[in-house]
Amino acid sequence: MDEKQLLKDAKTCTRWALSLTVVLVILWPGVMFLTGYEYSLTFFKGWAALAFTWLIVAGTFITALPIVEARKAKKQ
Repeated sequence: MDEKQLLKDAKTCTRWALSLTVVLVILWPGVMFLTGYEYSLTFFKGWAALAFTWLIVAGTFITALPIVEARKAKKQ
């Protein structure tokens, strides 16, 4: 890949990451807080389970993909 394409892709990924962070960390919980939404224990457990599942899946991909890519590159 050329340097221009890498910079363009990096900017796109940065925008997506910042946008998702704002939406998932600030806007979504903020709306529930401002409307006076009361979390039930079941809702909180589901939210925590979703967060931990997301953490495990992301960690697996972050760990496994570089290993797989390195093995593919080594075979070539």
